[in-house]
Amino acid sequence: MGDRTLRRGGGTRLIPAGDRKPVASAGSPPPGTLGKARGAPCWLSLASRDLKAAQEFYGRVLGWCHVPLLGSPRRPRALALKAGVPVGTISETACDLGVHAAWTPYFAVENVDGAVTRLRERGATVAVGPLATDAGRIAVVAGPEGAVFGLRQRAPDEHWTVGDGPVACLELHTRDIFAAALFYGGALGWADGSADSCEVEYADGRILVRDGLRTVAALRDGTPPGFEGRHRWHACFRVADADAAAAAAVAWGGRVVSPPQGPPHRREAVLEDREGIPFTVVAS
Repeated sequence: MGDRTLRRGGGTRLIPAGDRKPVASAGSPPPGTLGKARGAPCWLSLASRDLKAAQEFYGRVLGWCHVPLLGSPRRPRALALKAGVPVGTISETACDLGVHAAWTPYFAVENVDGAVTRLRERGATVAVGPLATDAGRIAVVAGPEGAVFGLRQRAPDEHWTVGDGPVACLELHTRDIFAAALFYGGALGWADGSADSCEVEYADGRILVRDGLRTVAALRDGTPPGFEGRHRWHACFRVADADAAAAAAVAWGGRVVSPPQGPPHRREAVLEDREGIPFTVVAS
């Protein structure tokens, strides 16, 4: 994507400068093993200081249930589900993550090691990996302004989606959406001219990342309400009633950052869980 141009006219796309097709690097998995379009979000995870407390909070507020996952007894994990549909993984950590704690999105790439190399060249900090797991190679990276995200060789669960299920949307709040689009696009292969990559479009003051007809991520200027100066990836979860979710968040030790607002079919609120980790709920 380094030879592409993003124009600021409404509805214009990141246009390929030529018709060249990228060549798969050595060691890349066979086509179709990603489970998502290249560069598309494929998972969410949360590191919590108290797994049981986090499970109770999200269960009471968002109606999730949790299934324990096998792994190290020193770092217990659980799969969060909403009506049988996967939301993501919650794990317990002994680290004090402080103001940087957040829901972390993972993006599907053909070659995690190659993507990490490209990210390092662009000034990113690699926090974890690349390392091998049962679900393929993964890495966790801090990009511009410290926004944390992950890379995965393939999606852990083919039923995980953005937009159609409990994960309503993923947004990157940043100072410069065009610089961010070039950073992530160059590393993740957005709009690189290949048939299996995500498309990128500028519309309504945001940059939209699309997997076919679905918008799977958005880049927008600024920070979430109540989090001035904290640029990050931000998760939005679907609920039946945003007002009820906001009330439950307070009742179970969280906080309402931005009260519910908007029309009934798209009423939204920004909340924090017990550990101060922000997220948005949207009624739909």
